[in-house]
Amino acid sequence: MLALVMTVCLQADPSHCKEERIEFTGSPMACLVQGSPIIAEWGYDHPDWTIKSWKCGAVAS
Repeated sequence: MLALVMTVCLQADPSHCKEERIEFTGSPMACLVQGSPIIAEWGYDHPDWTIKSWKCGAVAS
């Protein structure tokens, strides 16, 4: 299983960052293509955070 792996930082304190993972069902190519809208929705739902980077990776066990 894949996950969208994002590095997000607090807007009020950009030095405070963390990793967020969203499970994704599909191929690695689908993750790359369909990831942007999912990440945009996450950003909309979490307005205090800024998404610095993202990638598709394995789900952490």
